[in-house]
Amino acid sequence: MRTPSSTRVSQFHRLICSWAFLIAPLGWCAATATLPTVEDFFAEPEMRSARLSPDGHYLAFLTTLGWGKVGIALMDLTTGKPPEPFASAQDENIKQFYWKGNDYIIYSGDIGGNESPAWRSVPVATRKLGEKRRVIPLSAAYLERPLDRKNDYLSIIDELKFDPLHVLAFGIQQPGSTTVGVFLVNIRTGDRAIAPSYNPPPAVNESVSFIDSSNIADNNGVLRARRRIVGKNMIYEVRPDPAGNYVKVAEFPAGEPAWEFLFFAGDNETLYLVSTEHSDTQTLHTFNVRTRELSPPIFHSPDGEIEDVLTSWDRSRFYGVSYVTDKRHDKFFDAGRERLQQLIDHALPTTENVVVSSSQDEKTFVIAAVSDRDPGTYYVLDLAHGRLGPIGRVNRRIDPALMRPMEPISYQSRDGLTIHGYLTRPAGSEGRRVPLIINPHGGPFGIRDYWGFNSEVQFLASRGYAVLQINYRGSGGYGKRFENAGHREWGGKMQNDLTDGVKWAIDQGIADQSHIAIYGGSYGGYATLAGLVFTPELYCCGINYVGPSDLQLLVNEHNVSGAESLEIFDKQFLGNDKDYLYSHSPINFVDRIRVPLLNAYGFNDARVDIKHWKHLEPKLKEYGKTYEILIEGNEGHGFRNESNRIQFYAKMEQFLAKYLGGASALPNSQAKLPDSSVKGTSN
Repeated sequence: MRTPSSTRVSQFHRLICSWAFLIAPLGWCAATATLPTVEDFFAEPEMRSARLSPDGHYLAFLTTLGWGKVGIALMDLTTGKPPEPFASAQDENIKQFYWKGNDYIIYSGDIGGNESPAWRSVPVATRKLGEKRRVIPLSAAYLERPLDRKNDYLSIIDELKFDPLHVLAFGIQQPGSTTVGVFLVNIRTGDRAIAPSYNPPPAVNESVSFIDSSNIADNNGVLRARRRIVGKNMIYEVRPDPAGNYVKVAEFPAGEPAWEFLFFAGDNETLYLVSTEHSDTQTLHTFNVRTRELSPPIFHSPDGEIEDVLTSWDRSRFYGVSYVTDKRHDKFFDAGRERLQQLIDHALPTTENVVVSSSQDEKTFVIAAVSDRDPGTYYVLDLAHGRLGPIGRVNRRIDPALMRPMEPISYQSRDGLTIHGYLTRPAGSEGRRVPLIINPHGGPFGIRDYWGFNSEVQFLASRGYAVLQINYRGSGGYGKRFENAGHREWGGKMQNDLTDGVKWAIDQGIADQSHIAIYGGSYGGYATLAGLVFTPELYCCGINYVGPSDLQLLVNEHNVSGAESLEIFDKQFLGNDKDYLYSHSPINFVDRIRVPLLNAYGFNDARVDIKHWKHLEPKLKEYGKTYEILIEGNEGHGFRNESNRIQFYAKMEQFLAKYLGGASALPNSQAKLPDSSVKGTSN
């Protein structure tokens, strides 16, 4: 497969002026004098995860199409007909899917948020009138958690885009089996067979699931690279010959793995990897598995991390990289691909334009055009006919003209570390102080906030709040030293970074110091609880969304799995000193909370067990704290069902209007506040 030729790109350039009439706005709901509703922000997107079939004839994407649950819709690009429902279920939200050749799509979802997905395969072939599509189960059960190996659990390692019949998956051989390994799964029959190239290492007190799920296959589906933990070290191994044995090529401390294998190039000998062995931020290299030679650095940005490696569809040509500093950037090494991007950006000058899918011959592309104020529009670029046209908006309820810009910011922490983040101010805030919400992200390690459209942030800004997203130490994207600086700093220096952000916003004249709230999910929920107990004078209210309250409980949950990789995580990132875990667990200092607290948990949460709330609530009652609680019995780590999500944000809107003093559109909203809200006793 070739890169777009100069001739074709030149023709494309000459036709660019003719695109203007094709780039017609798809429209959104007309702006009104009232605030956008909760539903406007948090209803399911109309179109997301758009992917082309390899031949470019069909476009598949996630949507609801009025089903209530997230399913897959199919659009025939050769006829221009409206999209039709393709796959859906009454009891699950489909979360991901892949094309398998041009004839099948595989997808997965789970029930109740317990993170045990079931995989299904569906043929694309036209049905007879009134006939349902045939669904082939690739894995059966939803109801057990992934770490329970009695479950029929499959985790896709590689979609095997060049093999239309199989995917590569880690799991068990069949329901009830004790054989755990890597399997080729036939997507037309559901049959599983041990991958011919699978060669498990001897068990040496290590996590089998960690080893197997880190296997890298070449483009023929042969396992050729892996990493595994032996003792306190991470061993990197490759297979020079597809039929040969693994050989060790690198070794690093398990807590400081310096390499990350990415994928094989089209020649099946060149392995792309990123390394921090000699740099603080990632450096891109290739590694020849036959000669065992590491290439000189191909790309390195001292100010950001590599987000994606860009290649041709068949991986025979290297195009460049995407990397992120405050915003996303592309660095191209292929002149034809660079010119193509320039022409796309010229045609769509007000958005960040990302090629998210292409046909196998690279004559048809899907482009997501997004910004900090725009949820995005999908375009199809047809190079063969010189056409660029919109095919759907992510959320037509949102008028970008009414949204607020996201400003990259930075400040110095109390110990001199530069902290980056994003500030979104409400309309009319110029020259005056406004209520501020500190919004720490989850994770915490390796995760970060990005510039771009964020429904939560825009929702809160529309209610009159400034929102400060802080990439505290431990966050990804700023190098290994910055990430390592957060190790064992839960409730310590990571929390100080949030506190210093509040003080920065006050010093800059942005925030009203008597009207500051903290809200976050997962680790951000922990940070909310930590903020209210360790700096109780700082906030006037807090919102804890699926946050852990007890660090010892978190460590104990990991220890139950017996996985050495999780044990290393705890020692490296969280620590296992009982005094530290006690002194940094908010549940032990509930008496210090001074302000109202809203909590939300999913009963089936596989990451933060509902015990974190069951142990926290008695403490809140014991000390007579003002709190509210929303528990959803069919949710996990975050609310995935549309109705539950809308209820949560409606409850948040009401809570913040009462305790932080912003605006509310609840009288105009269709959202019903849930009956499961409970009010504790106030001091």
